[in-house]
Amino acid sequence: MNANVNVSQMGSGRLLAAYLGDIRFEFVKMLRTPAFALPTLLFPAMFYLLFGVLMGSVKGNAGQALYSLATLSVFGTMAPGLFGFGVSLAFEREYGLLVFKQALPMPPGAYLVARMSMAMIFASIISLLLIVLATSAGHVPLTFVQGAQIYLINVLGVLPFCALGLCVGAFVSGQAAPAIVNVIYLPMAFLSGLWVPLQFLPQLVQQFAPAWPAFHLAQLSLHALGMDSVGTLGSHVASLAGVTIVFFSIAMRRLSNGGLRMFGGATGARSRFPLQRLLARAIFFAGFGLIIAGVMGGSVKIAAVDAGGPVGAPAPQTAVIANFEDGTAKASYGLGWNDADDKTQGGDSSAAIRVIPDGAESSTGALEVTGTVRETAQHPFAGTAFWPKGSTDEGAFLDYSNKHTLKFFARGDGRQYTVVFLVGRKSGGIPPMFSFTAEAEWQEVRVELDTLAGMDLKRVRAILIGTRSPAGGFRFALDNVRLE
Repeated sequence: MNANVNVSQMGSGRLLAAYLGDIRFEFVKMLRTPAFALPTLLFPAMFYLLFGVLMGSVKGNAGQALYSLATLSVFGTMAPGLFGFGVSLAFEREYGLLVFKQALPMPPGAYLVARMSMAMIFASIISLLLIVLATSAGHVPLTFVQGAQIYLINVLGVLPFCALGLCVGAFVSGQAAPAIVNVIYLPMAFLSGLWVPLQFLPQLVQQFAPAWPAFHLAQLSLHALGMDSVGTLGSHVASLAGVTIVFFSIAMRRLSNGGLRMFGGATGARSRFPLQRLLARAIFFAGFGLIIAGVMGGSVKIAAVDAGGPVGAPAPQTAVIANFEDGTAKASYGLGWNDADDKTQGGDSSAAIRVIPDGAESSTGALEVTGTVRETAQHPFAGTAFWPKGSTDEGAFLDYSNKHTLKFFARGDGRQYTVVFLVGRKSGGIPPMFSFTAEAEWQEVRVELDTLAGMDLKRVRAILIGTRSPAGGFRFALDNVRLE
């Protein structure tokens, strides 16, 4: 009782200082526990270097680097909530430390506020680290707005996992908590599509994916990056809010039955108790309703990942797009190869094309592309473009679903160049991309289309080859372009 009186007598300045002091204490305590801090902070970055860089951008698959940023940031966000609450709370409850905390003149809810703030700080550090790795080592063309969206999604998205961890810590012993949390953490990550895109998983896994909060957070991240996502934004937010409410309510009831009051002293006058209990139940069932709405909305189009409007006309059967043997930049079909730049986006880059002799494998012609890239557009680009439908209109698609590999020979100035596919995606999305290095001698470049994240082979509008790096003039050549 004395503790409650002392707290009630605190001024607003002292009260705020008390909350901030408890937050600082929790954060420092976690940093001084390297067994928790180091794996939590470094594992997502290590996995991104493996999946996003070594298996993504290094092999030219920019889509993989982008997809890994969206999903591994969610994987990193899960750990501070689950382990920070679940394991620590279980040990503190088991050893009676929470009982001692109740004897201190702490502000109401200070323990929970400090733990949630700690989890959000860790999620913030993880998000910033992955964004830096993605834009530097992964060469992901991330805009400031997209980076800010990913950051906010992860920082706020840690709260449902805090509620899950709180629920685990309220029920299990300290010795069992790490195992229980891992049983939740790792399977949820896999079944939510954080390691492997859902379209490559069994149909049963796809159908049950919306039951996991990590799935909904991942879809929000993919949507923020302009990548293919399923479900509606409202359903994802509803599900995450519902999970937070339901598991937080269960944990609070469990702890209060054990004599632990996480929000200070007694609940109030006896006459008001039935009303408070009715309100708590209403909130609990409202949370369940949000989860159900999220699951139902999250399954929209889950089995139809290629849905996106009318498909394009069937592409010609010929594999050869252009070999430049006739001395022109014409192609077997479509508009042929033309110069492409970023002037339509307000940029000032430029490109020029011409057919030159001495092609690959002793051929008599090749397409040389030269130009300059200037960093005046949001996404600088200069190079050459092939419009297969014969039109640059927004809906002029060809259906390449029977094709699997884009092949061509390239040589150049040793710089990195990018193949960009304009496909039938929503406006503002980052298109599928593949990077390669144009060495001094002719080398064959192979692009496995099925491996590119976000690739829509039924609606291909254009194929662009050029550079996005604002590093002055460039020069490269292409020959014997084929789609097989």
